[in-house]
Amino acid sequence: MAKIEIIRELIVKGEVRNTQVEFKKCKSEMGQSVYETICAFLNRHGGDVLLGVEDDGSISGVNEQAIDNHLKNIINTLNNIELFNPVIFLTPEVVEIEEKKIIHIHVPESPQVHRFKNKVFDRVGDADNNITNSYHLVESMYLRKNKVSSESNVCPFLTLSELDEGSFKKMRIHISIYNQVHPWLEMSNEEMLRSAGFWRRDPLTNQEGYILAVALLFGKEQTILNYCPWHRTDAIYRNMNHKRFLKPLPTDPDVRYNDRDMVCVNLIESYSRLMNFIERNMPDVFALDERGINRLDLRNMLFREIVSNLLLHREYASTFSSKLLIFSDRVITENWTKPMQVGFVTLETLETHTKNPLITKVFREMKWAEELGSGKKNIKKYAPLYYDKYEIEIQNSDKFVFSITYKDEEDAFIENEEEQGTQEKGVKQVPSDQVTKKEDSSDQVTKKESPSDIVTKKKESSDQVTKKKEPSDQATKKKEPSDQEKVSNQGVRSQAKKGAKQEKEPSKKRSQARKGAKQKKILDFCLTPRDMKEMMIHLEYMNRYKFRLNHIKPMIEEGLLTMLFPEKPNHQDQKYITTEKGKEICHQV
Repeated sequence: MAKIEIIRELIVKGEVRNTQVEFKKCKSEMGQSVYETICAFLNRHGGDVLLGVEDDGSISGVNEQAIDNHLKNIINTLNNIELFNPVIFLTPEVVEIEEKKIIHIHVPESPQVHRFKNKVFDRVGDADNNITNSYHLVESMYLRKNKVSSESNVCPFLTLSELDEGSFKKMRIHISIYNQVHPWLEMSNEEMLRSAGFWRRDPLTNQEGYILAVALLFGKEQTILNYCPWHRTDAIYRNMNHKRFLKPLPTDPDVRYNDRDMVCVNLIESYSRLMNFIERNMPDVFALDERGINRLDLRNMLFREIVSNLLLHREYASTFSSKLLIFSDRVITENWTKPMQVGFVTLETLETHTKNPLITKVFREMKWAEELGSGKKNIKKYAPLYYDKYEIEIQNSDKFVFSITYKDEEDAFIENEEEQGTQEKGVKQVPSDQVTKKEDSSDQVTKKESPSDIVTKKKESSDQVTKKKEPSDQATKKKEPSDQEKVSNQGVRSQAKKGAKQEKEPSKKRSQARKGAKQKKILDFCLTPRDMKEMMIHLEYMNRYKFRLNHIKPMIEEGLLTMLFPEKPNHQDQKYITTEKGKEICHQV
């Protein structure tokens, strides 16, 4: 592709759709913001800077007289160690488009951390952030630049006495189940660790010793605190759906969590505790294998992959603690990593590579993990069996976030409403027959007996005397309720059913109201033509497919939205605008 065509494509995509592109006016003068952007691109994932282009993408061009000065300033500043440290050599190019000249600077990702005027800048979205005084952000940047896995750090003072013998035993038991002639079964702990590559020499210090992976896999709790004190996985269960947790109602109870486990032990014990936590708080689903004979443990098969990925793909040099968050409609995991790709991805587009190969090797021998890429296949295989309407969202950046749904959001919301309703009323409910008896007793107090009632009672007492003479009937039959009691019981049951329906109706009305409010928000926003990404950012939506399916497509079918290119739905410049019918909804109060 010609250079001009590349520049045109960058301008068409713009800053909103491509955060790795920055437009600068710089018609006659060039400010320091240009160098701040270059520094941020070097420290993040690279990008392109275009001088002579307005923020809206219109080409204003750079003055002919200023071009030479701009080029000299860029080269001199980037090679001046007092201003730019470490220095970097970039080649700015002059390109003529629409009879106007612009300057294009392509900035690659740098393996080093750069500073401009002794300040560290990082690219977050379309902004250049000064993170110099943010210790954790600067630390994570250095970790991201370091391509060597932290599991290989040599710990020269780590000894066998600091390792947990029970973890070695558990490892061998799991290995023997699948391979009774595995060589690790007959080796001592020291022989096994050395043969597996856990003993190394540090090329910088020339010191020998066990590596950090040994402490993480087999270390005692005190050993973990000594060599990796920030290692922790926080498992939390909350009995509410995710959206309700993010935006709680004033009437919601002040409950931080329903169950929690702070896992600060070695990885072998961590895996067992996290799987027990899932079994304790996640529903089990019944299913049979392909032959219809053996029962499948879908919960274990699905979440085994999710838990092992959470532990195996973490960057253990980071102080960020991993999280396993269970809500009533979805499960979310968070861990720090070194991403190969950035942004929202799917299982199909997610690029996988082994972050901690030695830790993964032990898990693979224990059959807690499989070959690279098999985790994605197993999740795609078992997720629809566990919940057929499952949705997966993956946000890949320094913090890797994985989310999977296991229940419909509205169903989980209604269940939470009903559960909170029963808690407010009290767990113990008065039976309907007791309510009837109380009503009968109150009637007896307030009403006087008439002569006819006295005669009737005498007859009833004589009937009771005759019934006492028949012990077999008394033993086998219970006293049948009178007609008055039957009527009262039916009334109580009908009122209870009406009450249950009335409790469900407000929750449905609330969900419809929320959907209508979101629809109106989209229509108001699209009074000016907007593309899909702009709408998702405005509504804080993550899943593009779900957003299109549940919101955009129905609104187009109802005639509330229309496309600028209706004949080409996948047009690269496709935008959506509110129709006249949609504007009527916008004007409604």
